[in-house]
Amino acid sequence: MRQSREAKAVTHQAIVAAAARQFRERGIEGTSVGDVMRAANRTHGGFYRHFDSKEDLLVAALGRAFAEMLEVVDRGLSEVPAEQALGSFMRSYTAPERVEDVAGSCPVAALSNDVLRSTEVVQAEFGRGVRAMIRSLAEHLDGPEAEREARAARTFAMAAGAVMIARASDPETAERVLRAVRDEAASLASPPSRTMA
Repeated sequence: MRQSREAKAVTHQAIVAAAARQFRERGIEGTSVGDVMRAANRTHGGFYRHFDSKEDLLVAALGRAFAEMLEVVDRGLSEVPAEQALGSFMRSYTAPERVEDVAGSCPVAALSNDVLRSTEVVQAEFGRGVRAMIRSLAEHLDGPEAEREARAARTFAMAAGAVMIARASDPETAERVLRAVRDEAASLASPPSRTMA
């Protein structure tokens, strides 16, 4: 019996959602198509009705993972004054529950090293996601566009790097690093002041 289009779309989304979590939790090389299909409660044989390759699945999973993070950022900062946006973002991104939830975390902190060793197609999708995250964060700031994007990029890079270090470190070092970037984000809160010459 053939699946209806609606049922096929539901299955497709279930596979992508499972892949987004599996890749972040286990890494690209540590995740097989079979792992993803089991996590999605689907048979391995059905995979190729939805994707041509693991690479195609990975691209879709990255898109989903970044979309999830963009939604979190936009929802979390929608009511925050611009001067508090960077500190709020940093506190949320480096919160203990986010650091511990690798499978549900930002793909930058979870997959950067894996993507480095991946294909150009995967790297391009990852780059699109990073640019979208920076633009999204910058939209919640005040100041000229170039300055907002630079401040957003610095903060995002600090946050992702801190989470990567925290996950690989002992608890004391992890807490020290996370606290340091939260404190630093407060200094990036407002645009640089201009002096009169």
